[in-house]
Amino acid sequence: MSGLKKLGRKRTTAALAVVGALAVSLLVGSPAKADSTSFDIAVGTAPNDIAVAGNGDVYVATSSGVSVIDADTRKVTTVDVGGVAQGVATLGSSTAYVSVAGKAGADGSIAIVEGATLAGKVKTGPDPRLVAVNQVTWKVYAAYGNGITVIDPWTGHSTVDIPYYTATPRSVVVDSSKNRVFVTTDGVHTIIDGQTNEKTVYVSGAGNVVNHAINTRTNAVYQTLVGTSYSEVGRVDESNHAVNTFRGSEKFGKLAIDYWTDTLYVEALGGAGNSSILLINPASATKIAQVSLPSRPTALAVDSTRHRTYATLGGGGVSVIDSSNTSTVVRTGAQPVAVAVHEYTGTAYVANKGSSSVTVLDPADPLPVKNDFNGDRAADVLARDGSGVLWLYPGDGAAGWLDRRQVGQGWNVMTAIVAPGDFNGDGHSDILARDTSGVLWLYGGNSSGGWMPRVQVGAGWNAMSAITGVGDFGGDGHLDVAARDSGGTLWLYPGNGKGGWMPRVQIGSGWSSMPDIVGVGDFNTDGASDVMARDSAGRLWLYPGNGAGGWLPQVQYGQGWNGMTALFATGDFSGDRKADIMARDSSGALWLFSGSGGAKWPIGSVIGQGWNGMTAIL
Repeated sequence: MSGLKKLGRKRTTAALAVVGALAVSLLVGSPAKADSTSFDIAVGTAPNDIAVAGNGDVYVATSSGVSVIDADTRKVTTVDVGGVAQGVATLGSSTAYVSVAGKAGADGSIAIVEGATLAGKVKTGPDPRLVAVNQVTWKVYAAYGNGITVIDPWTGHSTVDIPYYTATPRSVVVDSSKNRVFVTTDGVHTIIDGQTNEKTVYVSGAGNVVNHAINTRTNAVYQTLVGTSYSEVGRVDESNHAVNTFRGSEKFGKLAIDYWTDTLYVEALGGAGNSSILLINPASATKIAQVSLPSRPTALAVDSTRHRTYATLGGGGVSVIDSSNTSTVVRTGAQPVAVAVHEYTGTAYVANKGSSSVTVLDPADPLPVKNDFNGDRAADVLARDGSGVLWLYPGDGAAGWLDRRQVGQGWNVMTAIVAPGDFNGDGHSDILARDTSGVLWLYGGNSSGGWMPRVQVGAGWNAMSAITGVGDFGGDGHLDVAARDSGGTLWLYPGNGKGGWMPRVQIGSGWSSMPDIVGVGDFNTDGASDVMARDSAGRLWLYPGNGAGGWLPQVQYGQGWNGMTALFATGDFSGDRKADIMARDSSGALWLFSGSGGAKWPIGSVIGQGWNGMTAIL
């Protein structure tokens, strides 16, 4: 394939030298089991809050404005928002809403930051603190001194004030599925109807509600409550009653959730002043474990992908609780007050108020990159030529190529080849292949462009007219495969994370009109795996998954795709942390459509020629 175009761009990684005002600090003692490196980035004065956007950029609310940390270069840009930035929440790829305090007694504002640019400001009540965003309606909820300001971006950022809270709200949690907002003040909590902005006040006779949290996958809402002689944590039902409650003698406070396992992480303060984190199974209302902390936590955040919990400590440092419920304290800057995690990369960011810095914790065990067959953490392409030779075309991590090499022969006996990702759970990208007799084989990758001995993982697959890897479509943390039978029924074959299967489940019918069905990962960046399909009329459709084995409404992404002779997805080939799609046209040109992470369809670019000699591309 001499006509292959090489873009020659150098890949940008987190291992590049950090630019900007950066103070590198080594760990004190041994590194945490869960995280291998820790260093500090200087930001604005006295950080108050921190959040990570969809593109990985980090937004830090500080007393001197908003510090924006570029995800790749880690360069810091300061945005002047005209006051002290106190709280921050992100929406989509690169938008942040930041609460800005006004002068004493005066109204404050919400600053809208797009990328690293101030895009506008909206007035709120006095002294706004917490900010929350409904990821479906895009409404913004800013908690000020004794109320909530609701900002609606669809009506020119018009505002509605919901006043008369007894104190400054201490937590604001949005249930996007039911369009409700849970607000916790000192012992009293309210629910705001997201449609009407009406407020309902609830006073619990059993004690004072302290905090709320929501499982964004199941949409279950939980609360902690402190009574006179006990505390409890439990789910809030439709009547706003706590059900399946767990009681303890400690004083419960902050609350966080692993949305995959539905494990609750609860701050518990003992009578002697000792602090710990309780791990609670809310379904059975039982304690899973209790992890002691050296000091009281100032903030909690969970990486549900890797099942890690980060508790910043009032006495300094961050306690990292791993999947074995073992805690290791990692050094941070002075006075850590907030923590945020980017689950795609596993990087955690701790805002340190006392040292005006952000501590970055890079994970020791990052998740495998889909289609990374040579172990360089960049997505690659596999292609079979007419003689059955299998070729690896390594990506350079920036939409370009490294030199191709042969990684197999005799592959013309395969009637389907699929790249599902790390199907057997060993940390390497794998492929599945169906032979002419209908046997399905797993070729485990070794991350060096080679294969482990193949293993039969199925038979009778010649009844399937389409097979594709669909990521973790079922929402159990394991990669799955979807297949269409001759009748047009679409089946989900859930993986068990070890190279085997759970019982299959029907997830659709009438799919026989689709010549191409492609698993594209989380294409719309809502946290769930999606599927893209081309119909016989040449229209391209996105079928968003709901994260639990079902679907959200389909969206048309384009038309005129009948000119493409192949359609496939490699994950993030362009290096912007968003899922992409590739296509080959009738002339043999290879096109990259770099995903935008939203509804906007990207403009395609040609990244290769001479691909019409390939009988399979994945």
